[in-house]
Amino acid sequence: MKFKLDTLASAHEQMARIKAQSSGGFWTNYFRPEMVGLQILTAATARSVLLVNDEYDFFRLYFFTNNLADLEQLLRDADYPGDVVVGYLAKAPDENVAAAFRQAGFKPIAIYRRMETYRLPVQRPNPALEYAVAADVDQVHEDLFRTFNKYTDHLPPKDRLLGYVANQQVIVNRQAGRILGAVCFQLRGPRVNYNYLYNLSSSALDFLRLQNNFYGVMHQRGIRAGFLWVNETNTRLAALHESMGWRFDGLRDYFYFRSTVL
Repeated sequence: MKFKLDTLASAHEQMARIKAQSSGGFWTNYFRPEMVGLQILTAATARSVLLVNDEYDFFRLYFFTNNLADLEQLLRDADYPGDVVVGYLAKAPDENVAAAFRQAGFKPIAIYRRMETYRLPVQRPNPALEYAVAADVDQVHEDLFRTFNKYTDHLPPKDRLLGYVANQQVIVNRQAGRILGAVCFQLRGPRVNYNYLYNLSSSALDFLRLQNNFYGVMHQRGIRAGFLWVNETNTRLAALHESMGWRFDGLRDYFYFRSTVL
């Protein structure tokens, strides 16, 4: 089945119809996220809809269905426009959803776990506190792609990153005119999404200064709660966050990848 050029409004209408026709619940990974690319493509049956959005050199897949057998068939029949990544949020593994993806040629690539806290450490920024400016966006964007996984870490496009910079949501470690690390975060009401922290210097102290400045800025702004995501294989990073009071809340994001070259 071919994907067709579509709009978000039309996709929302299709999902609403499928939900209204459901008598036994529904399954979805679509929670109205911010789209990265401009292309919205859909493929649908009466019981399921697939939506893909272009991200860099691949597409991110969203689904909505009231019948898993129908979803599996649609996933198998779909003529994908390129490499595809899909994530599925759940408190516990859903073997039926996982089987649908596996049968359609998707391979598991990662599981991320969410951590949260309602008592961010009370710290003060150190004198080295510096926010990124608009001229830093290209370098920070490049560094994010060097450090994180483009498939699983939901890296922001440059225009969105520029918005973070304008809102003073990117703290940098600048030495000799070069950025050697940064913290990017988003405020979601009274909570912070602790998105990304990276350190490209050889000094662990630089990492700690960035972390300290993040917590100090949160204290200044009256933010006490937050959440973050960590790859379950990165036990060292998880332990560091746990030492600062973060705890796993049970939610996981299961990622799958399907290459156009099977």
